[in-house]
Amino acid sequence: MGRFIKIENFVLLGLLFCWGAKVESKPLVQAFYVFGDSTIDSGNNNQLATVFKSNFPPYGMDFPGGIPTGRFSDGRLVTDMLSSLMGLPDELPAYLDPNFTGEQLLTGASFGSAGAGIDDTTSLPMGLITLSKQLDNFKSYKEKLAAMVGDNNATEIISGALFALSMGTKDFVVNYYMNPITREKYTIDQFQDLLLHDLQPFIQKIYNEGATKFVIFGVPPFGCLPLTITLNNPISGTCVDDYNNVATSYNNKLAPFIDSMKASLPALQIAYIDIYNKFFNIIQDPTQYGFEEVRKSCCGTGKLEAGPLCNTFSKVCDDVSKHLFWDSIHPTSRAYNIIANDVFKQIQGVIF
Repeated sequence: MGRFIKIENFVLLGLLFCWGAKVESKPLVQAFYVFGDSTIDSGNNNQLATVFKSNFPPYGMDFPGGIPTGRFSDGRLVTDMLSSLMGLPDELPAYLDPNFTGEQLLTGASFGSAGAGIDDTTSLPMGLITLSKQLDNFKSYKEKLAAMVGDNNATEIISGALFALSMGTKDFVVNYYMNPITREKYTIDQFQDLLLHDLQPFIQKIYNEGATKFVIFGVPPFGCLPLTITLNNPISGTCVDDYNNVATSYNNKLAPFIDSMKASLPALQIAYIDIYNKFFNIIQDPTQYGFEEVRKSCCGTGKLEAGPLCNTFSKVCDDVSKHLFWDSIHPTSRAYNIIANDVFKQIQGVIF
């Protein structure tokens, strides 16, 4: 009889098992699946032979239990917070985590890889999980889910899930601006178009795998990352306007690109989610959001440290909550919380 239990009841029982008395209402979606880079990697890179890791202190100092899980922040990520806001578990597990088993399979996972890009050539030199490999991992996940709940129930979970993609910053900052070969091969306009060209088959394939709801995050003002400021404007300490202009122009291309995908895949609810404006507003008016430092990060000197350079020997700022950035690339968990609430409002307006 277990094979024929209604999926709503099966999921509810699973969630009750995971959360106990916390569950008070039905989640907005049945599961949450995310693809992307370090903004959403909750520990997949822990299993890779790469320096792009953060499974050591002081990372995770504000995560429940003070555990460095592989998340590139002091605590939870935007996707963890979105999962919670949608009525799912408070932390979105990493697909490659050896402990990702049992009832966890019911409510979603992160397939992202810190340092990865939309274009596979951004990821391959560093041994990271390319976007195409992230899709392969999702297919493997589907098999595990089907083995657990049956094909029909697995199909219903996936069709009732929200899918999200958050990546692109590394494509520009690393693959384009730090790679003279890429700059010689493409103008910035051509490179932006290349990324959109790479996105199109991924969206088609994820739709073919059963996705019905999909949001794509735009890129943030990456000209304001402490790292890019240090490398380009170390004296003035100001944002790199050229980089921000590229971020804006890419986002301006991404929105109509998503509209074109709507036309070609009418059964797919797909939407563009703006990350840039809220992030830039915080930088422009930090006191409104309770921040005091938006140019330097909390870890180390606040100028260059990230990943292995932000480690046990690094000095940490006295009050993380006053900083927008945790390391030279990634926001603090408090900043992620502000972004997550803004993103959730946007998703509510176009998906739920």
